[in-house]
Amino acid sequence: MYTLDECTQEATMNKRIAEQAVLQQAVNALAGATGLLLEIVHPPALADKYGPDAALKIAIPGMEGARQFAVEVINILNRASLGFAIQRLGQFQERGILVTTYVTPPIAEELRKMNIQFIDAAGNAFLNTLPLFIYIKGNKLPELRRPEPMNRAFRPAGLQVIFALLCNKGLENAPFRQIARLALVALGTVGLVMKDLKEMGYLVDMGKRGRRLTKKENLLERWVTAYPEQLRQKLTIGRFTAQNHNWWQETDIRAFHGFWGGEIAAAKATEYLKPQIATLYMHDQPGKLIIGNKLKKAADGDIEILKAFWDFGDVKTEFPDLAPPLLVYADLLATGNPRNIETAKLIYDKNIIGFIGKD
Repeated sequence: MYTLDECTQEATMNKRIAEQAVLQQAVNALAGATGLLLEIVHPPALADKYGPDAALKIAIPGMEGARQFAVEVINILNRASLGFAIQRLGQFQERGILVTTYVTPPIAEELRKMNIQFIDAAGNAFLNTLPLFIYIKGNKLPELRRPEPMNRAFRPAGLQVIFALLCNKGLENAPFRQIARLALVALGTVGLVMKDLKEMGYLVDMGKRGRRLTKKENLLERWVTAYPEQLRQKLTIGRFTAQNHNWWQETDIRAFHGFWGGEIAAAKATEYLKPQIATLYMHDQPGKLIIGNKLKKAADGDIEILKAFWDFGDVKTEFPDLAPPLLVYADLLATGNPRNIETAKLIYDKNIIGFIGKD
């Protein structure tokens, strides 16, 4: 039987192997498209998990010297994982480069505007470090390289279970009925998701010592990446606008059985952000809130109301009117806004890293 440390090390190695495969594909694609000379410098097998995934040296044939970059590999890039990647790149001392399977043209343009260098397995790239300047977008990803379907644990109901586990320390040892109640899912869902988490190495059964959630940092990253596309869009009740832009400052959201998320939650928790979008998660129908604050439905409104997908009871926190920090963090990263990403880092350092830092 493997020990917990052995399981964690094996999972870490498997993750690195997958990342190195994506990195090699992207390097081969860029070399084939441009003729540049590229060399991957692999880190030690169990290097600092907070450091770069590798270093990449890029040189122009016939010219002396090479430019070296700190590599951040993100297998699947969407707006949520983009925010996570930008946060990671900002922690590196060397120039950073984002490496991924595929960058869509719209995200490629956003990365260019933010001067974030990237390469992908389809041959798309943005390099802007003298004497290098390359911008390629629009290359299609070959069908054989397209990402595999999302695992069941990272579909909507599974994400609700994972969220409950990540927000409630030790919950993996609770009866499945209790987990189902906190995650607002059917009892049968919990057993299926726990089985999947065990198969993926995120849950270790230690016999009489109970179950142990492990690889929490990677699990959190995958949750944050999957949440906007798999679950969040299914929670939307509507978008609205208000004549009084300060309405939220005068509203006791708990009186309506709701919580502030996103930018308002971040502003209240950090005092670092001036919110532009009001995000609310509600257990009840929002009719009274809408009428009381004279909100009007608008497809592009700056107020978004979503259904709350958890019920953790009356947990004593510093800000009882705010959604759990993990959800606020995910909301901010999903915007792709640099200021929001900076604020997400503050929330991560203050409220999240203490929990996921140890397996």
